[in-house]
Amino acid sequence: MNKPTIATLSLEQGRQLRQFLLWMAGVVGVVALIATVSALIWQIATLVALMILDWVLVVGLLQAWGQAKSGQIRIALTTSFVALTLYGFLGAIILPNLAPLMAFGPMIAIVAMLPFASGATLKRLLIVAWIAVIATMIVGSQVQFFPPIPEPLVLPFQFTGVAGISAILLLQLWVFHERLFGAIAQLREMNDVLEQERNGLQERIAQRTADLQQALAEVERQMAEQSRLLRENERQRELIRGLSMPVLPVTHETLIMPLVGELDSERMALAQATALQAIDRTDARHLVIDITGMPFVDTTVASGLMQLVQATRLLGATVTLVGIRPEVAQTIVALGIDLSEVTTAADLASALKRDRVAA
Repeated sequence: MNKPTIATLSLEQGRQLRQFLLWMAGVVGVVALIATVSALIWQIATLVALMILDWVLVVGLLQAWGQAKSGQIRIALTTSFVALTLYGFLGAIILPNLAPLMAFGPMIAIVAMLPFASGATLKRLLIVAWIAVIATMIVGSQVQFFPPIPEPLVLPFQFTGVAGISAILLLQLWVFHERLFGAIAQLREMNDVLEQERNGLQERIAQRTADLQQALAEVERQMAEQSRLLRENERQRELIRGLSMPVLPVTHETLIMPLVGELDSERMALAQATALQAIDRTDARHLVIDITGMPFVDTTVASGLMQLVQATRLLGATVTLVGIRPEVAQTIVALGIDLSEVTTAADLASALKRDRVAA
């Protein structure tokens, strides 16, 4: 995960940076006081130059702290990095025998900027710091501008340098510790929020599933009801079809079948089946078909009537066609329909009278 850029530092990170710069200035200030006391006691140019360099570093760190406080984070980091790097380089010139300790100056600067520099910026700073460390070591081993410090001060100065560097690194570790635990706390808080969201999502999913199941049950109920209604409708249609072409017994041997409305091939087939079933069930010998209620007769109807006549004869019964209106008669003649084999009558009364006479 990339480190946050300087432009996106949080207020807490800015506070930590200011606090670290202030603490680091305090540590360097203690080292500067020791150098000042040593310079006053021994009055050697080397100690005076070291004292001045220490106090310049303190001023540089305080300046970086002020810049960070005013919100100039990038400038503050640059100032602290330059101050620490130059301190190590110039310190190696003043005290060559302490060059290995002075080389930690750029490293401390990098450590200070680790939490606040982005990947690209940090990469460039690491290269600069590496070059500065090498330059510091080379200068410390090759350049000798100041006389060496008294032998009794070498060990105390080394101890002071190590103590100062250790204090700064430990301070930075403490800052890392604070940031790490802060991040862990934020992660835990986010995890709690996510857990609550997950529980809420599960509840919503369960509720939605229950709603969907209820809706599905309602749809199934409606489909079942529609199926029942369709079956009922079909049964009613069959009943209506049966009632629309009833076969009525007049006598034991005579049946009347009135046909009303337009007849298509389906209704014609139903009429044939109904008539033949009635003749077979009643052993009737005569079937009177009344077409008074039919608006017209076409070839389909005529063909169906002829088939019904032939089938009725096969069952041993005769057919009489009544109710042929003038316009229907004209249509039959115009279509060339041959009804010569069918007995006709003007009306139902005539057909029944003829049937009684025949009997």
